Amino acid sequence: MATKTIKGNPSQIMVEQLAASGIKYVFYNSGSREANFFDALHENPKVNGILALHEGSVTAMAGGYTQVNGDPAVTVVHLGAGLAQCMGQLINVWTGGLPLVVITFAGDTGSFADKIGLDLSHSFGPTSISAPLTKENWTVVEPEGLPAAIDRAIRVAKTPSQGPVHIALYDKLLGNQQVTSSLIEDGDLRLKAGYPADSDLEQLARYLHQAERPLLYVGDGVWKSKAEELVTSLAEHFGANVANTFDDLRGVSIKHPLQCGRLEQVISTIDPDLIVAIGTRHMGAGYPNDYDLFSKVKHIVAVGSHSDNFKNLPGLELAVLGDERRSLERLQEMIASESQPKRYDERRQEARKRAEALRSQRRQKFQATAPKKGVVPELALLDTMDTALEQRGGGLITIEQFAVPLDCVKQSDDTGRNVYIRPAGGSEGYGVGAAIGTKLAAPDRPVVGLVGDGSLYYADSALWTAAHHNIPVLYIIPNNQAYGIVANAFGLAHGQMDKTGIYEGVLLDGIDPVKISEAFGVEAMDVQDEADVAKAIDHGLTITEKEGRPFLLNVHVPVGLPSGGKGSKPFKLTNP
Repeated sequence: MATKTIKGNPSQIMVEQLAASGIKYVFYNSGSREANFFDALHENPKVNGILALHEGSVTAMAGGYTQVNGDPAVTVVHLGAGLAQCMGQLINVWTGGLPLVVITFAGDTGSFADKIGLDLSHSFGPTSISAPLTKENWTVVEPEGLPAAIDRAIRVAKTPSQGPVHIALYDKLLGNQQVTSSLIEDGDLRLKAGYPADSDLEQLARYLHQAERPLLYVGDGVWKSKAEELVTSLAEHFGANVANTFDDLRGVSIKHPLQCGRLEQVISTIDPDLIVAIGTRHMGAGYPNDYDLFSKVKHIVAVGSHSDNFKNLPGLELAVLGDERRSLERLQEMIASESQPKRYDERRQEARKRAEALRSQRRQKFQATAPKKGVVPELALLDTMDTALEQRGGGLITIEQFAVPLDCVKQSDDTGRNVYIRPAGGSEGYGVGAAIGTKLAAPDRPVVGLVGDGSLYYADSALWTAAHHNIPVLYIIPNNQAYGIVANAFGLAHGQMDKTGIYEGVLLDGIDPVKISEAFGVEAMDVQDEADVAKAIDHGLTITEKEGRPFLLNVHVPVGLPSGGKGSKPFKLTNP
């Protein structure tokens, strides 16, 4: 282990260790009690501070950063109150298994006064509220141990199954006392699980060979292990359809001709006799029918690097434990010399037909809607955006919206270079910040934040960060003036709202995203006609890529209420 002796105050030692560990950015919201830490951060040229106005946006930015390359991210949030504020987005990071290190400082509520402003009760430790949403957490007392604590936290966050961790430091570590410690300078943070057993892979190959309708069920373990091309090749070799989890759109491109969409929405059509789950962490809804979709599947196999990849798969017959990429590389070696039977060609043709039919059905649902003046059809926005980015060599699209149906994007044998990135959880307020983190991780590629109007309003202050740090993200807001997904759920409940067609608590009219954006310093424009979409997106990308500043497009799409629905009259305290 290579170390370097360092002398400084505890804050300087912390920042130097972050730099030694390869951390380029610290996402934070300023706090007065942490003055020495921020002083150390801003005097160190090797680590850049990214300031957000709310801890939820701080966490979303860090999450978006990790989702690009899997690099670890670090946040600093202000005392117990800041930790509580970040929890709404930490649940997304935790659900996504993203390698984030949360750092907080805590007051001593035992030695002197037992109640401190903005901090947790003396009856609970400084990591107590983060514990349900972190892999591990630690409280650091001695300043000499800071380098080891930070190095350990990053390694634990990066070890499969990846996930967020929390370091709490008592604020006596925020003083100016001089400390001598040792920075940890070496070590490879590209941590992987091991290799699978050949016998397991041989059995997997037999399953795939013998199946009539194989289905690859792809999760985020694929992109985390950088196995996208290998999974795609496996599907093409065996003529297997592909389905994805709710949170993954990139293991196999959503434009691939074998890609069918989300498992629960397509499994009845595919009717697979074999499911091979690869890097999947399957989740349910907490209902008795959670496992029904697997009930007719003859064989279920899973490949993954952690026990999370083998849970919630009833009837699992074979668990191939190993790094996803290493497992598929070895499997590819085994089948390389195999002659492809004619039945693989037949399976491939049938699988393509099934995927094409499912995609066509989804597109027809949106194409059936009659054009309306002053709004842009959802598919027109999706197809135009996808094409514009591909023409620029491909971009990254971070997503927090449901108005534009991503699984309807046109299929292509050349699946292109666009990467669609969803938040792993459903806690609102992730999208605006995530796009900022994504651009920091991929400065040389166009980044689009496809964010619903409701999600924008939830975390609009993150726009200020984009302007303040001049982070050139193109925000595209498919503005349906509603919490569309909630409104549709209200309709499917078949209660009074469905009967009357009048919906309460979901209409978001009377809000102007252009004014909001420009108030935070991000230039914006309205788009209300399909004929203007291509020109507007080109204009936005030119500003972000050529002029290097953020831009926002407020694209008016059909109102997100069930067909014929209207918003209710809200309660008003006074009637002017």
